[in-house]
Amino acid sequence: MNEHGRAPTRTAHAIAIVLLPVIAVGCVGEPTPQITSGIDGCASCGMVIDRGNEAAGWVDGREFMPFCSPGCLLTEYDALRHSDRPKPQTLFFADYNSGAFSTSAETAFLLTDHVPTVMSGRVVCFGSLAAADAMRQHDDETVTDWTGFRIRRGTPDTVIEAVFGPDGMVPDSVVANKGDIVLWRYSGEDLTQDMAWTITGYPEVEPPLVTASGETAEVRFMATRPGAGFPIERATGGKPLGMLKVSGAHTLDEAAQ
Repeated sequence: MNEHGRAPTRTAHAIAIVLLPVIAVGCVGEPTPQITSGIDGCASCGMVIDRGNEAAGWVDGREFMPFCSPGCLLTEYDALRHSDRPKPQTLFFADYNSGAFSTSAETAFLLTDHVPTVMSGRVVCFGSLAAADAMRQHDDETVTDWTGFRIRRGTPDTVIEAVFGPDGMVPDSVVANKGDIVLWRYSGEDLTQDMAWTITGYPEVEPPLVTASGETAEVRFMATRPGAGFPIERATGGKPLGMLKVSGAHTLDEAAQ
């Protein structure tokens, strides 16, 4: 009976039935990132997660997918990038000191060969840049963000091989796609002295050094900017050596066409 002494109408019952599931869904929300050490298993390698302060994870629908390490998460993330399946929108990484989770945007990654890590991943994460810097003790350790971690440790999309000589680069033109993680493997031939080179238009790539001894070296970067030709030049003197071409849309309108 309602306040006027009348029984609820059929319409009122229908509204109540419809509203209840909506309220229930609204209360569920996004899963909380949480891992039970010694019980939960890695969604990549299957190993039982016993170091919660090195764990990671992402939200898949309404389920939190746990990983034993940032390395295992990156392996699965790269697999998704190369498939038609959607990538997770929110990634989480445990703070090495506290075990508390931070999103990828908040996480600082310390790349190190001096700290024993799960799966020999050679990376530990922190919820702040200051904490990562405080942990860094060696010159060969690097503090970076999620994008930098992907570039340095992710699976490359494009592998470029080139030889630098007195007259330039062989081949004289190389190609990548916009958004590619590029692994550039290079060496020198018939050089009388070491030589550094640059990619004009990609100032974030520190000039790689080609040794006169002919040793093979590597540099990684992300091809974020498309263009028909980015000159490869000597870092000193600016002598042209070759060209990098990056295919892809310059704008969202171009990408939609």
